[in-house]
Amino acid sequence: MRTHIERAMGELHPEQKRALILAYFDGMSHSEIASALSEPLGTVKTRIRQGLLRLRESLDALYGEGAHS
Repeated sequence: MRTHIERAMGELHPEQKRALILAYFDGMSHSEIASALSEPLGTVKTRIRQGLLRLRESLDALYGEGAHS
């Protein structure tokens, strides 16, 4: 599964990937990410949300829809 997640992360836009890594692997809040990247908070939230949706689509394609429940 780790390989699939890494592959799906590699398919993300670089900005989405960076925001997700900072949020989920580095434990930063959305506000901290916005400050670190000098980006508006809304932009960071959008990138994280879109990145999560793209990851979900990629993993659903591999494991079947509903496998994440």
